[in-house]
Amino acid sequence: MPPHPPSATCLEQVYLLERDAGLLCRILGLYAARGVDVVDMGYAYAAQDVMKLHVSVAGDAGMDDVMRVLVDKASTFVGVIAACEHETALRRAA
Repeated sequence: MPPHPPSATCLEQVYLLERDAGLLCRILGLYAARGVDVVDMGYAYAAQDVMKLHVSVAGDAGMDDVMRVLVDKASTFVGVIAACEHETALRRAA
């Protein structure tokens, strides 16, 4: 029996940013620098020269504060138009 049951939720951060691959890498680098395990990540074009990036991480205890700091830090980057976070149900493969 595992010591902790798997998390049924994940924390998702959504960024609206200027179309810039370097900016995308800087944001993802924040997660890597803090050793955060990313469950899912994706991006799409939201409008001309604007991208939407979503990053999901497991909603383990204590991750709320880490995610809040990441979103606050990323929102200060030049080119980030908006940033938010919310909790979602974790979708598991069957």
